[in-house]
Amino acid sequence: MAKQTGPMQLEGTVGNFTFYKTKDGFIVRLKSQSKAITNDRTKENMSEFGRAASGARLVRKTFASIISDIRDFYFTRRLNSQMARVVKADPVSPRGFRNIADGDIELLQGLDVNTDMPLTTAFKASFVPSIDRASGLMRVDFPALITSSLLAKPQGASHFRLTIAGASIDFTTGYHLVAQHAGQYLIMSNEGVVTTPLEVQLPAASTAPLILALGISFYQEVNGQFYLIGNGSYNAVAFVAVSGS
Repeated sequence: MAKQTGPMQLEGTVGNFTFYKTKDGFIVRLKSQSKAITNDRTKENMSEFGRAASGARLVRKTFASIISDIRDFYFTRRLNSQMARVVKADPVSPRGFRNIADGDIELLQGLDVNTDMPLTTAFKASFVPSIDRASGLMRVDFPALITSSLLAKPQGASHFRLTIAGASIDFTTGYHLVAQHAGQYLIMSNEGVVTTPLEVQLPAASTAPLILALGISFYQEVNGQFYLIGNGSYNAVAFVAVSGS
């Protein structure tokens, strides 16, 4: 950028130069040039990242009901990054055409939605997730007794609730199906509370990727009403089981 110092004070564009007036006087600079993408590798990377981001949006849309109360503003970025790894794991498609369907969707297993409250921090009890592709049954088994020492109890919380969501997602067509099961409100007690397995049923013999999420949320009970603690900042959700095929 340079100043005009001659007797002729110009405004507008002449060739590759743009002349304009500012509070500091008349300024001249090179006309903006469009930056066309010419590098083939860049085009390939952008194409594959676009597929990853599209798949990540589909995952967020599918599991919206169980992750809506999570307050981690970086989840979208982390999910996009993980989906990019899924795409790059495609062992058959040429570079630039790798995709989620031929990638390794099981790389999503263990991904936490809320890094400020990972599931294994909020819920220290052991659990066993399972996906039966043949029957379509998705399930999480819990210990028979859960004591308050196994929970990251937020201040003021009196109860907790476990929820699972199971989904079938076709990343090629965008078709998705989700089933959710929220457990009972369970009181936090040093003596412990009895828990039962949570199950959801999806169509049998699905050929699409299957993803199972487990979440825990904390509440304060007042006169029979349950109020979410911290507007969901203490909630935890993770993808605990993933079956690619």
